[in-house]
Amino acid sequence: MKAIMYVAHGSRLPEKNREFRAFVTKITRKRPETCQKIAFLEKEDETMLLVGEAMMEEGATEITVVPMLLFPAMHATKDIPEHVANLQAAHPNVAFRIADTFGAEPETIATATARIRDAKPEPDATILVIAHGSASYDKPRDQMQGVVAELNAQLGRKVTLGMLHGEPNYKQVATELVATNENVYWMPYFLFTGQLVDKIRAGITEISPTWRETNCLELDENLAAAVLRKIEEATI
Repeated sequence: MKAIMYVAHGSRLPEKNREFRAFVTKITRKRPETCQKIAFLEKEDETMLLVGEAMMEEGATEITVVPMLLFPAMHATKDIPEHVANLQAAHPNVAFRIADTFGAEPETIATATARIRDAKPEPDATILVIAHGSASYDKPRDQMQGVVAELNAQLGRKVTLGMLHGEPNYKQVATELVATNENVYWMPYFLFTGQLVDKIRAGITEISPTWRETNCLELDENLAAAVLRKIEEATI
């Protein structure tokens, strides 16, 4: 039996986990698998191990693991594969596949474009897009550079990249921007607002309290198509 496990980081805020579950439901309704479950990396009662064991008890023999993450940083590159390896070692007759992340997919970029346009930045405004990034892995930065290039093309204006972790550091970029730009809009390139976006907001406010923030991706329903494509690619 084929099954799908959707793996998220998890939030300390219950309402954020509820929002995530509602988003995943939009995906599961479009898949034929009868066994589809959610696991969290930071939630002890719904770990990948527990959820995986439950799936196999129901008869799952092929499990596609879907990282509900934007970019291949620590969780997608190390943590999830390690958990999958542990499950595989305990159940060598079960086939496991891991899908790719979806932060650089067209639907995700289009959603970011819409968020920026919704903020109605003036023609002379500078756009700063801030992503999570990674100090240990290059792919998140490389993919975000491609995202920013596409945002430049879709918006018809220059978009600047900053990262919470790794380079280019968002505080350094913001400090350079504030010296020459009074009118700046910044977008958190995150699935939803939470502690990390709050941290970035505090850092931006220290540099320039007048800069305006756009909405984040907000688990937009259009992102579901990006996730579904990654599932298809993993299950071919």
